[in-house]
Amino acid sequence: MLTAVSGVLMLRDRVCGVTQRLRRHDARQEFFIASGMRTLSCAYVPGIQGGPAILLCHGIGETIEHWSAVQALLCDHGIGSLVFNYSGYGKSSGQVRAEHCDEDLFAAYAELRHRVSPETPVFVLGFSLGSGIAAHGASALRPPVAGLFLCEAFDSFREAACAAGVPRWLAHAVPDVWVTVAAVERIQMPVWVVHSDGDRLFPLEMPRRIAKAAGPWGELMVVKGLTHNEPYLTAAETYWRPIIERMSVHRRD
Repeated sequence: MLTAVSGVLMLRDRVCGVTQRLRRHDARQEFFIASGMRTLSCAYVPGIQGGPAILLCHGIGETIEHWSAVQALLCDHGIGSLVFNYSGYGKSSGQVRAEHCDEDLFAAYAELRHRVSPETPVFVLGFSLGSGIAAHGASALRPPVAGLFLCEAFDSFREAACAAGVPRWLAHAVPDVWVTVAAVERIQMPVWVVHSDGDRLFPLEMPRRIAKAAGPWGELMVVKGLTHNEPYLTAAETYWRPIIERMSVHRRD
């Protein structure tokens, strides 16, 4: 299912020329890293000295090209970023599997930590599908993550599939992976849940449940008017400003 859905969405964007219209930063570096026996394609944009860095986990219908404008915006604010393609996405080798996505998170985080100084605060951001992957693995990453952003997130992968159109009587056929509300209950770090009230795919009840499950670590931030994919397609300041502000608190001048 992951392979089929992601393939259809990425083909749609290629035909429409979506990624060709996105802003790219001159300092953007593209390369490959190892994840198990597979290779992952990555894009890295360095930040300023003393600034934080963030690992970006994209959604089901995206590749690293979709996130070029967001990386450019983050760099404008002194924040370094790395985005990676899961196994089977874009130029990454292997197959699209839940267990591969989880392993890929660890490989990409290790690569980002290698590229920044040891004292750099590193955050993890998961968008849509990536929110489940990020929430599931964030607490096990070492060195510890400075904070977790869950953007346009779902409370569980099964509920996300139903929201996307899978009939509820077929929900049992959807793999019981990435139960975000259960994952954040075990996390002891700041968890910022960012969601647009214009998202017609995942309703606001989902991020509200996630933020509540995170307890005192959780904060819900509701942005006005953007559709599900607009945050990365437009790199809208209204969406990214609160995220940048929370990371900038950790800047070391």
